[in-house]
Amino acid sequence: MDINDLIDDYVNEIKNSEEFKELIGLRDIIDSKYKDLIIKFKTCESLYLEAKERNYLDNSIIKNFSEAKRNLYSKDEVKKYFELENKLNLKLNNDFNEIKENISNKFSLNNWPF
Repeated sequence: MDINDLIDDYVNEIKNSEEFKELIGLRDIIDSKYKDLIIKFKTCESLYLEAKERNYLDNSIIKNFSEAKRNLYSKDEVKKYFELENKLNLKLNNDFNEIKENISNKFSLNNWPF
């Protein structure tokens, strides 16, 4: 088994996990159920970022962006989505750190630099 096979197995393990399947399901629900809130949030976010870049942030832009974000992010499905996403990211980071440590232990630094 070569490295590509191991990578494919790892990706398939993640994709077939219940958490990942739930994450995808939640994304689909959020995209359809909260379409108007997403559009409102993206519009306000764009206006906010443009105003920030131009150094023209007034209270109404900040208020509209904050309100749109709060309205979207307060939904139970969105909260659960971010919770699962953070959990999956933590797992990936832990796995990659473990791989990094295992690989670095295979090389001696006594002869460094060559």
